Amino acid sequence: MQPNIVIINPDQMRWDYASCQGHPFIATRHLDRLAVMGTRFSHAFAASPMCGPSRTSFLTGKYPIEHGIRQYGGTYDQAQPNALRVLGDAGYVRGIWGKDHTFKGNVIGSLYDEGEDICIGIMGGHPDYINAWDSTSLDVGSKWNLTKRLTDEGLAFIHRQARTSQPFFLTLNYQDPHPFFACPEPYSSLFHPDQFELSPNYRKAPVDGEITRLTNWRIHSNEINMPVAELKQAMAIYAGQIRYVDDQVGRILNELEALDLLENTIVLFWSDHGEFIGDFGVTHKIPAFYECLIRAPMVIWDPTGRVPRGVCSGLVELMDGMATVLDLCGLKQPEGSHARSMAGTVVGRRDVYADSGMLVRQPLEPISGHVIKGAMPPTAFGPGSMLRTEDWKLCLYGEDKGELFDLRRDRYETTNLFGVPRHAQIQDELMLRLAQRMMCLGQMPEALPTLKV
Repeated sequence: MQPNIVIINPDQMRWDYASCQGHPFIATRHLDRLAVMGTRFSHAFAASPMCGPSRTSFLTGKYPIEHGIRQYGGTYDQAQPNALRVLGDAGYVRGIWGKDHTFKGNVIGSLYDEGEDICIGIMGGHPDYINAWDSTSLDVGSKWNLTKRLTDEGLAFIHRQARTSQPFFLTLNYQDPHPFFACPEPYSSLFHPDQFELSPNYRKAPVDGEITRLTNWRIHSNEINMPVAELKQAMAIYAGQIRYVDDQVGRILNELEALDLLENTIVLFWSDHGEFIGDFGVTHKIPAFYECLIRAPMVIWDPTGRVPRGVCSGLVELMDGMATVLDLCGLKQPEGSHARSMAGTVVGRRDVYADSGMLVRQPLEPISGHVIKGAMPPTAFGPGSMLRTEDWKLCLYGEDKGELFDLRRDRYETTNLFGVPRHAQIQDELMLRLAQRMMCLGQMPEALPTLKV
């Protein structure tokens, strides 16, 4: 009997805002439970730090440089190979509650058999959302309070499918903890701003080696004037949003157990990318590759045990999570996928690759008087690409500075070593490797086929 699949996908959750990932007090006990049951990937990386490109990569196994989706989302051709078509062809009943944020057109009735595709963006119409960093408590009955309601609908879907013989695929794609930073009680009061400390990389002005797009965003978002007290309040609400999501994880696991489905249901928890939430003195995200943006939580429960349980500390890409799910179901990857299944063995990648940014020139300096609350034009402009090994990270950008970070000695990415003569050898090696991965669309060169001539 083919296993059922449940995907839990919060939007914009940092890798380190989970207690199983080392957060000192957030107490994500349900995600921790899933991690103890299954496999936690401590070094999982997005194909892009932007929503739509990352989600498209997750469902296709292709990188943004290949699939061409470089903005928020909702523009990928449904007819192109993707995991949802593979599942449908295999007889899965597919449900979504939350944001699709990937495909062009209505996905309900085509790629999904049931569901609600709802995306509320950054909640720009909320009356309390004035500044990019603002946060608030939502009324329980607010139209922007989606997380519990979407879970209710998803659980009802599971109940309906439990009475049939068909396997099901359910994805719950939550808004939380995406900005605008807002959640209902009791979550909005779970944490106090005084519990939070500023990151060692916090700054209100650029330093030597800072990329132009980060400087521009700090000014365009007006976060050069962000009060520290209000930032810490946003951090508290952000943590509350994550606890809101965590409680839904508990509800889902409990219901699967109550229906005697957990031993035949794969559960995958992942986030499409991270969030600044104070790193470098800003919030939200931009097309850049700092750990707070490109590294994300991923945990899988594989009831068959084919994915070795415990903690995988090797480098993996988030798209490998979906590849693993398909493999566990005995299904092939979508045509053209470069993702790798981790069923049978978990071997970290030699390096991970990402790219981002719309193929439009970024401003070379801040635009006077331009104030925005999210990664809207021109903040999303300007392509870039990243190669990260266990110890080093290289980032190259169109019309911007390069970045080179020694992650062993500089975990907060405060010192840009790009162009420093004593690091020329490692920079050259990484640039060659990055070029190889770009030419091979993310594949390892040694994995390319050998043809007899």
